[in-house]
Amino acid sequence: MHLSFKKIVPNILTFLRLAAVPFTLYYILGDELTIAFGLFAFAAITDYVDGNLARRWQVETKFGRIFDPLADKALLMGAYIALTYTGHIPEWLMYLIVGRDILILLGAFLVYLFNLPVRLSPFFISKVNTFFQLLLVTAVLVTDFSFYNVIPQESYQQLMWTLLYLTALTTVLSGIEYVFYFMRKNLRVLLRRG
Repeated sequence: MHLSFKKIVPNILTFLRLAAVPFTLYYILGDELTIAFGLFAFAAITDYVDGNLARRWQVETKFGRIFDPLADKALLMGAYIALTYTGHIPEWLMYLIVGRDILILLGAFLVYLFNLPVRLSPFFISKVNTFFQLLLVTAVLVTDFSFYNVIPQESYQQLMWTLLYLTALTTVLSGIEYVFYFMRKNLRVLLRRG
């Protein structure tokens, strides 16, 4: 397969995912959760497919390096902000998630600014956290589906609170791990440089 084709396809999927973000948020804010879920699922599928294609074809582009994580963050953070605004998710959880991501972005900025010899890549707990963040958003977005009428309200509430607290716990643990990793790897380098 031609190399330019191999580079273009993952980039197109990343672009489509990024383009889906404002529409997803629009439908969440309009409380049309079924349509928002369809767009959110589309974004998740394109993320999975473009990641697999890039790995299988062993291609990496500058566009993909920048916009792939940007699309993921924009979708997830935007969904949490919109779901908080519409009253589906408590404010404290949204602040926790956004605060953690700002902390990671600040660390990445410092790595770039001081040209530090470290690569900020996701830890295992961060992957677990992303899983719970996605699961919680999905659980909220499917509440308009008819099968939810057969689930007892008490069981649904217990499920949602469990997901809320697991998301919060893994968010905190992930943030702590990034802070300790950054300090351990970079503090000595910065002190040596004065």
